Amino acid sequence: MYELRVLNGLHEGAALPLSGECWQLGNAADSDLQLNDGGIKASHAQLSRSAEGWLLTPMEGTVCHRHGERLSTQQLWQPGEIFAVGGVWLTLAAADDEWDNRPPPPLPVASPSEPAPTLREPVGGTQSKPAPAARRSLLAKILPRWAQIFTLSSLMLLTFTIFSWVLQPGIAQQNSDDEPQIKPAITNSNELRSVLEQDLRERELYNKVQLTSTPQGITLTGDLQENQLPIVSRMVDSIRGDYQLKVALTNQTKVREAVLPFHIVQITAGPHANIVTEDGQRLFVGDERNGLRLTGITADSVQFGGKENIAVKW
Repeated sequence: MYELRVLNGLHEGAALPLSGECWQLGNAADSDLQLNDGGIKASHAQLSRSAEGWLLTPMEGTVCHRHGERLSTQQLWQPGEIFAVGGVWLTLAAADDEWDNRPPPPLPVASPSEPAPTLREPVGGTQSKPAPAARRSLLAKILPRWAQIFTLSSLMLLTFTIFSWVLQPGIAQQNSDDEPQIKPAITNSNELRSVLEQDLRERELYNKVQLTSTPQGITLTGDLQENQLPIVSRMVDSIRGDYQLKVALTNQTKVREAVLPFHIVQITAGPHANIVTEDGQRLFVGDERNGLRLTGITADSVQFGGKENIAVKW
């Protein structure tokens, strides 16, 4: 099973299990992966799965490769490669893969503007234009003093008005981006249980994790395989980050302790390492019993392999 992981931003550490065929990415409430960071559009991008593989499609927002190259059309995407939607880095990975703790690369930025061209001196030297003193003298001859002041004031007012009109949309957009995102609130245990059950089903852990409800909140318990514990931990962290919890959410899941279906009464190490069971059967490395293969005897443990690996301390 694969999942889409969030590497930075407001939802850093969140993961979307990829069960289905198509997933919407954006800040809309009905998005499969809702990102509330600034610059994220309502329907920013789409991830889908086809017979050819994983397909990444930009929608309303900008999608960039690792090195900042903008993605303009639908493209096949390989697990392990990272990409940016707006200012958030994401990656596609198997759910049981370890998270990469390296910081994501810097976000792509626009290239600096070209330097302003140098103005050439017109042919004819300084004689082609009147000197500033000459221009002021000509203006003083044409207009009286009060008309000069009125003209200059009008020009300044017009310039200020034009700049205000040009800058107003940008300021409004900046204020809109700076508005705090309001998280939905969960006010009681029933609402929290509904969210937890849905998330556990998506991760195929619904029958392995028990939910115990009290008026104060919900506690998660259960004996899980070692690779399932971080999946539950990330799920709990994601819920705490996406909602305003008015009740407690406690994770008490633990690793399941494997038990041998037989007892060992004697252990012999060395070149001919073996064990003896309670019924007198001697097992050498490579022998099997009850679906378990004896894989090794070390200085402090006896190791078995099968559906799951078991190490017995001695």
